[in-house]
Amino acid sequence: MASQAKISFLKRMFSGSASGESLTEVTIGDRFQHHGGPAAIWVVERISRVGGSSFPLVSLVREGHPDLTKVVSIAVLEEGEDFTPAA
Repeated sequence: MASQAKISFLKRMFSGSASGESLTEVTIGDRFQHHGGPAAIWVVERISRVGGSSFPLVSLVREGHPDLTKVVSIAVLEEGEDFTPAA
């Protein structure tokens, strides 16, 4: 599993999205489903730029459970391996 994460990281670093270009536009209110977890929908609550990083951070809140949050790189949502857009 760790080697797959390394490969994903390398794909992000050498793809066009490493320069901050978006492959898919992620916006506030977008809904995603996380692979490998319970059937839950995560909603984009905030997108933040962090100095020194070419990837903005996305704050997600679980639909129906506002006390559960996650922070991921926007690249994680764009790449679609861990999260996919929810219907």
